[in-house]
Amino acid sequence: MQRRLLALCCCIGIATPAAAGIDVRVLGLGSDERDNSYARLSILEYARRNDADNSEYDPADVQRLFAQGESEIKTALQPFGWYNITVKSELRGKAPDWTAIYTVDAGPETDVAAVNVEILGAGADYPPLQQLQQRPRPLRLGERLKHEDYETLKTRLLETAYSGGLLDAKLTQRELRVDVPNNSAEVVLTLDSGPRYRFGDVTIDQDGHLRESFLRRYLTFQPGEYFDPAKVLSTQFAFGDLDYFQSVDLETQRDKADADGRVPVVIHTREKAPRSYKYGLGYGTDTGPRASVGTEFRNLNSNGHKLRLDLRVSPVISTAAAEYRIPFGHVASDSITFGTQALKQDFSDVRETLYRFDASYNRQGKYWQRRIYLDYTVDDYTIKDSPARNSTLLVPGVSINRTQADDPIFPKHGWYAFLDAHGGTTALLSDTNFVQGLLKLRGTLGLGNRVFWVNRVDVGGTLVGSFDNLPPSQRFFAGGDDSVRGYSYQSLAPRDANGRVTGGKYLTTASTELDWYVYKSYGVAIFADSGGADDTPIVRQHLGAGAGIRYRAPFGAFALDLAHPFDGDQSPVRLHIGVRVGL
Repeated sequence: MQRRLLALCCCIGIATPAAAGIDVRVLGLGSDERDNSYARLSILEYARRNDADNSEYDPADVQRLFAQGESEIKTALQPFGWYNITVKSELRGKAPDWTAIYTVDAGPETDVAAVNVEILGAGADYPPLQQLQQRPRPLRLGERLKHEDYETLKTRLLETAYSGGLLDAKLTQRELRVDVPNNSAEVVLTLDSGPRYRFGDVTIDQDGHLRESFLRRYLTFQPGEYFDPAKVLSTQFAFGDLDYFQSVDLETQRDKADADGRVPVVIHTREKAPRSYKYGLGYGTDTGPRASVGTEFRNLNSNGHKLRLDLRVSPVISTAAAEYRIPFGHVASDSITFGTQALKQDFSDVRETLYRFDASYNRQGKYWQRRIYLDYTVDDYTIKDSPARNSTLLVPGVSINRTQADDPIFPKHGWYAFLDAHGGTTALLSDTNFVQGLLKLRGTLGLGNRVFWVNRVDVGGTLVGSFDNLPPSQRFFAGGDDSVRGYSYQSLAPRDANGRVTGGKYLTTASTELDWYVYKSYGVAIFADSGGADDTPIVRQHLGAGAGIRYRAPFGAFALDLAHPFDGDQSPVRLHIGVRVGL
């Protein structure tokens, strides 16, 4: 930091405070070259050391180190492609205060005239190495030589070879030939790649009872394939994602490779406890005080089946759910699930008791997670002071979602998209004909180390034969912590002739928020929300805006917001409390 400040002052021609009696200035260079020059100057280091030790200066040492500075600056500029350098130096003052001034003319740049890369051994036929040989990036002919680019090319050659199973690869010739008078440079590299290795037999060393054929489905390589360290790492991640193991270690036994270059691999696993338990207490503006308890049976049998039980209780929403999961495919998220749920909720003017039975097929594609499902629901509900109603629906549906984020809990950059379509018909056990779609978009953009711009949009629509036969679970409502702040939970929706909230056919909500973490995990936020539910596609928008406090806890970002609704019949300020995890 001190060196950068010194460099800045020198650049604009302002004298810097003397560093223990010596003021060092390097003029005429760009920032990178100047910084490297300061780092090389012995006279500057001498001044700092004396300042730290409160030592006196020896004029002879100052003179000697000052004279040495010219060659040090020339050496410092060579990595940037400057070899014909002229330095004019001047030492002003006398003991105990001096000013050392170096005025630099970097001269003409040294350009790359030739790059010769030779590949010996099995790697000569390896396409990625051939491509690197033909286009030795980042070095480019006719452009200024940078030693950093030369080092990068050497590293890329070795890394590319290793990723292709050329585990014995080494650079037997590494030459950077600089023709100083002609300002040109030639790079000569020879890579002896050696033989190309393959994956050998895979042994799974586990302390549990999972079937080996089941676990082998999650290998990202097979015996006989060319060795690739990235596949070793991806297999380790794949086994870890299964959530059966406390630790997963892959041992590649290169010293035991056979005559054909097959490297044995041993996967060491340590199993987690067969059951896990979760308990929670909390408070949210939408739900009020809440409590939860859950358990998961991680591996009910040797094929890795799982069972999860959850109970959540609050004055507004209470649920009890069970899910039986059967893994298949080659990634942890591929599964077939069977579930049941009982839900009771009481919000605005709606009281609802729902029982759901469902089955789903879940598959991870290259980019999108897909879910095909079938839900059977029995729904008893009332709209305040109206007769109780009952609904039965058999609902097939499909959804896709994708998350791209740099952190699953506190993303600085990322986005999330979810799209769902489902419906029912009176010809197949449903009380009404309907089709419904829902789109959710989330995004976070880091505007610096501590400032984040957070946005979300929800859009939904329903085509329905008889809306009266559609239960609240299939109607749209807006308002609340994750919707339009400033309004109570699920209060923004069409109302009947008696003013009771009934829900709508369409939904549109949007939010924009700026979070600034002022000190460590503590931050502030300003936001604006808009949205509502309606019976027409052009949804009436209700506006809310406000400010809040943020705190980054290990489990997510705690949010306390004060929001002002712009509808005149609302309370002027509403408190919202919640926790945001990821996108």
